[in-house]
Amino acid sequence: MTTAITQETGIGIDALESILVEGNLEKLSAAQRLDYYAATCKSLGLNPLTKPFAYIKLSGKTTLYALKETTDQLRKIHGISVRITDREEIGESYVVTAFATDRDGRTDESTGAVPMEGLRGDAHSNALMKAETKAKRRVTLSIAG
Repeated sequence: MTTAITQETGIGIDALESILVEGNLEKLSAAQRLDYYAATCKSLGLNPLTKPFAYIKLSGKTTLYALKETTDQLRKIHGISVRITDREEIGESYVVTAFATDRDGRTDESTGAVPMEGLRGDAHSNALMKAETKAKRRVTLSIAG
């Protein structure tokens, strides 16, 4: 299986181990990162030309981060519908709960929370929308696997 993956992606065994075991794309060359990006998109049925992922650094590791384009495409591919079931302030946070159903009837639920302390005007409004977006993104990624 390892040989098939390295042949399909063009990524060497050491770099592949770093990706699969450590979740770190740091050791890859730019060409290998692009190959990995394309292979990831292909495995999920995503169009890489719409930029579904961004490279971000988390805890010292370079990783792929699923963007809005990812979740939009996954919802279409898997027939996922999402609805907001709750919005509430908990302490200094604003928490939104999203409920998802896929075409097979499976369901899932996730929350998105943002800090609200000291926010006013546009910053306050943007935080409310961010919590909703986070909840939708998280539930989509969860139900799509």
